[in-house]
Amino acid sequence: MPDEPHFTDDNTPQPPPEPEKEGEIPASVAFMEIMRRAAARHEATRPPPPPAAPSAVAPGTQRPTAAPVVAQTVVNPRRDYDDAMEAQRVQRVKKRQSRRRRQTVGVIGGIFRSVTVILIAGALMATIFTWSTPTQFINDQVKSSLSIAQATGASTTVPTIIPTPNWLRRVGIVSGHRGPQVPPDPGAVCPDGLTEASINFAVAQQVVRNLRDRGYSVDLLDEFDSRLEDYQAAALVSIHSNTCQNFGEVVSGYLIARAAARSGLGQDDNLVECVARYYGQATALTRRQGVTIDMTDYHTFREIHPLTPAAILELGFMLADRDILTDKQTEMAKGITDGILCFLEPNSQALPTLDVTPTPTG
Repeated sequence: MPDEPHFTDDNTPQPPPEPEKEGEIPASVAFMEIMRRAAARHEATRPPPPPAAPSAVAPGTQRPTAAPVVAQTVVNPRRDYDDAMEAQRVQRVKKRQSRRRRQTVGVIGGIFRSVTVILIAGALMATIFTWSTPTQFINDQVKSSLSIAQATGASTTVPTIIPTPNWLRRVGIVSGHRGPQVPPDPGAVCPDGLTEASINFAVAQQVVRNLRDRGYSVDLLDEFDSRLEDYQAAALVSIHSNTCQNFGEVVSGYLIARAAARSGLGQDDNLVECVARYYGQATALTRRQGVTIDMTDYHTFREIHPLTPAAILELGFMLADRDILTDKQTEMAKGITDGILCFLEPNSQALPTLDVTPTPTG
């Protein structure tokens, strides 16, 4: 229950005293101010007194002076008490709101402090645990790695070797004697009309298709193709067939050569040897060594970029090897394809295993 009000001798209600705090207006002062305002409000609203009735006074007689009227203030104790109680209630509400704000700020600050203390304590415990852990609980492999790191001062990493994607590697295949040159150049021609250009083109087309199926970017080039000027590629092979001339004896086999003007034991030699091994395995033809200057000084070798590995291949003799050149073009194309892949992908597991039997030479 709220404290009962106190009344003075003149029956004026007084609010119960409250302890005064620093920065607050004492309750007694507030109550006196409320009472003063109530008296002033009552005085302002009181009607004026009625005028006094005139009395008959004999002529020559002085009118008696009226006694002064003293204004009396009528105070409503109940209303003034309610006003005082309302003022105290408002003051209590303000104090409760201020206290809640201080409590909220204190809770948030406490949370931050707790999180900080937990993090610091966790870091200290982890450090102490690491220092105090016996070495026998550490795996031998971890010990070895730590020893290497301490000895070198930094961890050593081995870079991962990523092969160049096939579609970024260009290959050039020249179809010998093919092109729009005038007059047309069919190359060697047999009595029955079989031309070297037709054989070369049939095999070259299949080689291009095979390499493209492996993801390479392949150019099918003519004999005098304008693109050959300063042509750059990972490899270039020019496909030809040998003469249909009758030498009076059986002359069979294939020939392969690189540019004589280039230094030996380079990329050109690797390309030549790869194609020779796989082509000989696929066709069972003999590799001949009697290459001519037309092969070693082939005009394409002088046109392409000096860093483009290149080789020229004579598929076989159109007279003695006619059956192979016309009926086994798929096998010939596969041998050339595998030879180029042997050069481009020396560590590939997809290439067929070669017969270790030495290839006879003619």
